[in-house]
Amino acid sequence: MNDRIIDLSRAVPPVIHELETSLADRIASRLVLPGANGLLRTNRPRGTEEDRVTGSKWLSQRLGSEPSPDRILVTNGTLNILFLLLNQLVGKDGTLLTEEMTYPNMQALSGMLGFPIVGIPMDEQGLDPVALEEVCQRINTPKVLYTIPTMQNPTATVMPIGRREQVVGIARKYDVKIIEDDAQALMIEDAPLPLATFAPERTWYVMGLAKTVVMGLRVAYLATPDVSGTEALMSRFGKMSMWFVAALQAELAHALISSGVAGRATAAIRDIATERRRIVAEILDRPGLLAFPRGLHVWVPTSRDAVDIAQQARSEGVLVRPGKEFAAKPGESSTMNGLRISFCETREERDLRQGLAIVAALLD
Repeated sequence: MNDRIIDLSRAVPPVIHELETSLADRIASRLVLPGANGLLRTNRPRGTEEDRVTGSKWLSQRLGSEPSPDRILVTNGTLNILFLLLNQLVGKDGTLLTEEMTYPNMQALSGMLGFPIVGIPMDEQGLDPVALEEVCQRINTPKVLYTIPTMQNPTATVMPIGRREQVVGIARKYDVKIIEDDAQALMIEDAPLPLATFAPERTWYVMGLAKTVVMGLRVAYLATPDVSGTEALMSRFGKMSMWFVAALQAELAHALISSGVAGRATAAIRDIATERRRIVAEILDRPGLLAFPRGLHVWVPTSRDAVDIAQQARSEGVLVRPGKEFAAKPGESSTMNGLRISFCETREERDLRQGLAIVAALLD
């Protein structure tokens, strides 16, 4: 076992110099305001009015217009709001539909909350709408679709507009609620419109700052379909402070967004990720990866057992994640055998190149 680890397993953004050097000044600009001490002494269920306006402006980059602040909840990271939404919308009587490979915490949340998961087959364009409709036809319990249509995790697929319209049509036909996780969507300058713009009446739209600004900023924004959806969540969970955004984090998020630093950080992350992807394509000899210069990870199909490759890579000091770890249900079979390789956690380019060279040798 190599004592030195090169981590290509975590899809986290690179550290941006302007953001790193301006953090102290940005938070100081908020804490010197009149009444700032009072702001830090209280909880922020759903976020303050200012927090929600800031969130609405940030989400408008994807939604095309600013949602009413009454439809916005500001939360302590994406996982917390997903926990609330799954509890509220699926519960123990419903069924969660997801892509056949998805955000691994769906498995944990399924076990905690007691609902079944059904994985929907995928192809190179993401979730298969024909397969989605077949599942909807045979399941009679209330259905909720959790999906990552833009920069899907782990496959990095981007669902085209036509397919988004198909998915939305099926959701309407079978009364399926949609939870759309747009975690990395801002990594693509011309990304297709979110599902929330096609079906606003049934889509709960979530976007955090951890993937496109800075990893440690545990702030996420939820846009509900309507004000009644917001109130329903608050009436049930409004006294459970574990999901409330921390005051200091909310103040920092506001300062970074309103000053333009967050937007510039996202643009810089895109540029770095594009260059890093070029290095991945070169060393793995996968020129097809250059067709889509976006996101913080790539999906590399392999004819060999991906779990075996990941274990061998680990023995040589490199961490990558096999597709099996993203299965909607543990042990569920999938036609998609491959590795998710992330390339921005490693700060030094020489380490990235060394780790990729080890993986390339194993793939060959």
